[in-house]
Amino acid sequence: MTAFTLVQLSDIHLSRSRPYFQFNYDIALEALAEIAPDAVVVTGDLALNGPDDSADVAFAAEQLGRIAVPCHVVPGNHDVGLVPFKGGLHQPINNDRLAIYRDIFGADRFAVEIGNWKLIGFNSQLLGSGLAEEEEQFAWLAAELGERTAPTALFLHYPLFIDTIDEDRSTHMNVVPAARRRVLDLVARAPGVKLIASGHLHEDRRLDLDGICYQWAPATAFMSSDGSLGGDAYNGFLVYRFDGDDFTVERVEPTFMINMDIRNWSHSEPHGYYEVVKRPFPSVG
Repeated sequence: MTAFTLVQLSDIHLSRSRPYFQFNYDIALEALAEIAPDAVVVTGDLALNGPDDSADVAFAAEQLGRIAVPCHVVPGNHDVGLVPFKGGLHQPINNDRLAIYRDIFGADRFAVEIGNWKLIGFNSQLLGSGLAEEEEQFAWLAAELGERTAPTALFLHYPLFIDTIDEDRSTHMNVVPAARRRVLDLVARAPGVKLIASGHLHEDRRLDLDGICYQWAPATAFMSSDGSLGGDAYNGFLVYRFDGDDFTVERVEPTFMINMDIRNWSHSEPHGYYEVVKRPFPSVG
């Protein structure tokens, strides 16, 4: 198979007890059935409040099991926690949270070959975490990439950067600079890397730089910006069509998917998301 179709879902934010975004996920599954891709990659934030509620992580795994084709998954901050650094931290990643995720999903990374492409997904929440697992993942990534010249795509939750590779930006929007540099050093030794795809920012944006496409995916669950980071904010997903060494990217906004806008939640500090996801889901009657 030299040609294949891949769907990237991201930021689905699922919960059995607080199903704010279940409708959009169900609509996404209907659209997937029509597209009939060869595989699906989900780039993190699978759960609504995974760091504090393992039931959300388990429910996300159950829901992803509804996808009829091979599905490859990496975690996000709402699954295993945030990378710690100065400037405010809620739900930091730690060994316990990581172990719960791995117990449910089996792994927090993947490497598969489809056609002549290698797809590698890894845990962005370990990058800069200082956990021993961070070094283990870097060793794994180095071994998977090597000096590979055949076409390769990388998938993670956080984007490596926002605007420029060398920007000094330590925020919870992107991989911290020191860890980013280590990833890019590995990429530089593997000239086959053509695509680095991420989620997290709930915007669709593409940047082509030095022969690599840096692609952000929209969220299926909700919008949290108006495209202020340079992308397009909408609810949907991406379809990649690979043919030989080349690929195209198509945005999909399913007809009945609701563009859910939670920008009002950002009017509190910390972000209102951390408060809302702890509340009981409203009932009627």
